[in-house]
Amino acid sequence: MGKNKRRAHIFHGGIFPRAAVSLLIVFAFTAILPACGGAKRLKNDVDKPIDSVAGTESSFTDTAPAEESAAGDTADAKVNVVPTAASALTLVDKDTEAFTMQIPDGWEMRYGWDGEKMLLIRVYDPAQPVNQIFYATDMVPFMKSEASAEMYANSGTVMFSEAPVLDPPTNETLFKQIPKLRTYYLETVKSEATAAMIPEIYNFELLETLPAASAFGDDSLDDSILHGTFRTADGSAEGEGIGFAAIVDLFGTMLSPLYGVDMAYYNVYNFTAITGVKDEFVNYEEILCRSFSSLQLKQEFVAKMLKNSEDSFAQLQQINASITASYYNYNNAWLARSSSSDIARQKYSDATLGYERVYDTETGEIYKAYNGFTDEYTGSRYQSVSDDMYTQGWDGYIER
Repeated sequence: MGKNKRRAHIFHGGIFPRAAVSLLIVFAFTAILPACGGAKRLKNDVDKPIDSVAGTESSFTDTAPAEESAAGDTADAKVNVVPTAASALTLVDKDTEAFTMQIPDGWEMRYGWDGEKMLLIRVYDPAQPVNQIFYATDMVPFMKSEASAEMYANSGTVMFSEAPVLDPPTNETLFKQIPKLRTYYLETVKSEATAAMIPEIYNFELLETLPAASAFGDDSLDDSILHGTFRTADGSAEGEGIGFAAIVDLFGTMLSPLYGVDMAYYNVYNFTAITGVKDEFVNYEEILCRSFSSLQLKQEFVAKMLKNSEDSFAQLQQINASITASYYNYNNAWLARSSSSDIARQKYSDATLGYERVYDTETGEIYKAYNGFTDEYTGSRYQSVSDDMYTQGWDGYIER
C-alpha cells in the first residue's frame, strides 16, 4: 500500500494535467487519503472543534394586520393576510476565521475543517432544519464498486471498506448514498460532529436533472444539478431542493491491476444541497441561493488548505469566483425546471391541504387562501391565479 500512497502524491506534481487544469478553475482541493488513513474527523471551528454560531430568534411574526382596503372596498378590508416565514427573511453577515457569508437572520451556522482539504458548512433554520444550505469543498473516499470495498474489507482496511459506493458515479447515486455517508462518519470515522453536519436526506427521489454550468467539464463524471425530494431520518419532515456535486476520478485506472479490481476511489467536489420544506422550497430558493453565493473563503485559510500541495496560492480568486457564480447557475437551473410537473405538484398540495391560490391585482403578490375564499369574497382586488403562477412562490396566506 506504500507504493499507492507515493503515487497519490504524484498528482500534485502534474502527472494528471487535464484534471489539474479544470480543478484550477473551480476547486483544486485534492485531498488524497493515506492508504490506511481514510477520512478524518473535523476539528472544532478551524483549528479547534466544530464551531456553532447561534442564531437569534427570527424577526418574522405569525400574524399580520389585515391589509388596508382599496378605496371604498369593504370586502378587501376584511381580508386577513399573514406573510410567509420566507418572505420575511433577511440576510446578515457572518465572519469566521475561515470565510465570510451572509445567512438568513435567526438561522444557525455550523462549520468544520479536517485540517486538509475538506471544509464543511451547514446553515439551517432551527425551527425547521429542512430549510438549509450544506456545502463541502472536497469529500473522500467514495468507492467505485462493491467489489473494491470487499477487497478492502478482506485486507482489514475499514476506512475504505465501509465508505459509500458510487456505482454508477452519478449525482443521483451520491444523494441516495447520503444516509450511508452519515453512518460512515458516525460509526467508522467516529466523528459525531461531521455526521451532524451532513444533512438528513433520506429516501431521495429525483424529480428532474438540470444542466450545470460547471468548469469541471469532461473531468467530472457528473456535475449536473438535481431537483428532488426527500425525508428526514425519522420520517417526520419532507423536504425538496436542488443539489450539486462534481464527481472526479483523479486516479483513472491506475490502480485497476491490483487484485483485478479498480481499487481507487472518487473525489466529490463542491458538494452542495440547498433545500426547504417540500412544496415550499419555491419560496426559499432565491434567498438561499443568494446566501450560498455570498460565501467567500479567506486568503489565510486557503493558504492553510493548500500548504501541503503545489497548488497555486492565486487560486483563491478562482475559488471564490466559482462560488459567487453559483447563484446564477443554480437559480437559472431552477427557473428552467419542468413547469408542467411543478404546477401539478403545487395544485395537488393545495387540494390536499385545503387551499386555493389567488393573487393581489394591485401588488402582484400571490397568496394561499382558505378553501372557499373565492366563493365568499365579493371584492375585485384578489383574483384566482393562472396556471403559470403556480411555478412562483407565494407571499402569504389569507385566513378567516
